[in-house]
Amino acid sequence: MKKNMIVGIAVAAGMLSFGALSASAVDSCGKCADKQAVQQFIQETAALTSALKAKDIELRKQYTYEGIDIRKVSVLETELKDLKDKINVVAQKYGLPACSRS
Repeated sequence: MKKNMIVGIAVAAGMLSFGALSASAVDSCGKCADKQAVQQFIQETAALTSALKAKDIELRKQYTYEGIDIRKVSVLETELKDLKDKINVVAQKYGLPACSRS
């Protein structure tokens, strides 16, 4: 009982510290890009981001199957890479650093 309680407290403390660290990283990074450029980037890449998320979910489903289709996984990974490359091209167009692309 005590062991479970200690593990639970340790996990909770870890989650809290990670959340605080993430929040501080967002604040420090948010100042590195123009808000208007970020908005334009988000609008321009909305379709790409949606497709990226859909492909990622599809790839994750492939990994859950017992009989994994290697060709399908390879195609999905290539498509994911292509979508990420397209998003990075748009980010470079607006001069956005990697920390502002989420």
